[in-house]
This record gives sequence, C-alpha cells and structure tokens, in this order.
Amino acid sequence: MSDNDIAVTTAEPLRAPTLAEFVRERRTGPTPKHPAGLTRKQLAEATHASLGYIAKIEQGEALNPGPAILDSLAGVLCLDPAERVHLYHLAQQRPTPPIPEPLRPDTTAARIVRITLDALLPHMAAALDDGWYVVDCNSAFDAAFPGLGRGGHVLRWLFTDPRARIVIEEWEQEARLMVGRFRAYAADAADRDEIELLLGDLGEHADFRRLWADAHVRIGRPESQFRLRNPQTATVFDVIVQRYRSTTPQFAHQLFIGLVDTDAA
Repeated sequence: MSDNDIAVTTAEPLRAPTLAEFVRERRTGPTPKHPAGLTRKQLAEATHASLGYIAKIEQGEALNPGPAILDSLAGVLCLDPAERVHLYHLAQQRPTPPIPEPLRPDTTAARIVRITLDALLPHMAAALDDGWYVVDCNSAFDAAFPGLGRGGHVLRWLFTDPRARIVIEEWEQEARLMVGRFRAYAADAADRDEIELLLGDLGEHADFRRLWADAHVRIGRPESQFRLRNPQTATVFDVIVQRYRSTTPQFAHQLFIGLVDTDAA
C-alpha cells in the first residue's frame, strides 16, 4: 500500500453539504465589499437579523430560514445565481426564479437557436416566445404552416388566415384545443395589455367567439399527434408534436418540434 493510499484511508470522511457549513464558509471568505470576510456580528447587521439567529444558522440549529433572510444572505454574501439556488435548497426552500428576458430575433441567442432549428430538418421546428409569437422557424415549419412563419402569432394565424383551415386537417378540434390553452395562458400572462389587444382582434371572428364562450381550459396537448395537409400535394400526414422549454434562464422561449414521416409528408 502506497503513502497516498494511506492518506486517503485516514482522511476525514466526506459529508453532504449543509446550510450551516455553507453560510459559515461564505461569511468567512472574501467578497468584493469585504476582502477579509465578515464576522457574525457584521453579517447580522448587514442582513438585519439578530446575532443569535445567525449563530443558530451556522450551528445547524436553524435549518429552514425563510425567503427574506435567504435573499438577504445571498445579497450580502455576493452569491452568484447558482450559489443562491444552492442556499435555498440547503434551507429546504424553493427560490423565486429570475424573470427571463424574451428571446428576440437577430440576437446572438436567437442565432444559436436557429442552428438547432435547421439541425432538425427535415422535421418542422420553431422557437416561440411566451406570448405565442414565432421568433424563428426552419423551412419545414414555413412550408407546413404557410403564412405563420417568423413574427407570426399562432392563435391569430389560426383564426384569421384562410390557409390554416386548408393545412390543418381537423381544424375545429385544433382550434378548440388552442383556445383552451390560450385561456390557461392568459390567466398568468405578464403582459395584460397584449392579452386584451389580442382578444379584441380575435373577438371580431365568430368561430373564436363561439369557442371562447365555452370557457374551457386546457394545459398542454392531450394527444401528441395531429394531422396536417400538404398545401402543394393535398397529402394528409401525421405530425407528432414535442414541446420543450428553454433550459437557458436568460432568454424565455419554447421549442416546437413536429416529427413527421418524411415519405408521407
């Protein structure tokens, strides 16, 4: 047995991270405002907490501090986003996620998304923002949904563009589903003015008013498959829909993917 093997076997056992250890280590470590670290008293004063409560946290006696003290600790200790989430998890709390920026066309982030969209060809793919606008799409999506494309709004296209009723084989079923999903989205949408504007526009269309009056709500799709008609050949084909939320916290968007049997389409 080597000296290194002996060193490993005699070292202290590794332990899972704890809130007490994490706060203590970050308090005593350097920050831009406090290169020499902080004393408990300084941390208590900076976070507007009592010295006794900070001591309880660091001694493992206060295991579940509330969001207010956790946010204050994160700010004073200059935690980065990953460390802030870690702090919350150690306290068995769920952090409030930051509000991401919407994905905008002609940005570096959008250009990276475009690479993904084109890589999915010959399957149709599009990036949509949280307001149901198409930020970008590949050529297969463009061909399958004529008139929608980049900058188009899914619901507005569905009810105002005559081509929607041509290419969507079961238009009534899809329209009802999308109206129900929009109702669910509208309840939590940040931009209320945009919701009212869209409802004002779509309220001019009898089919939308009829389906909206049903007051039905849908979350997601009950089935992943729907049918499209090729506008050039009139061939009807099945599409398997997959939707993914962006894993990049800075830019909010969802990825729509329509998987098709390329021979059938």
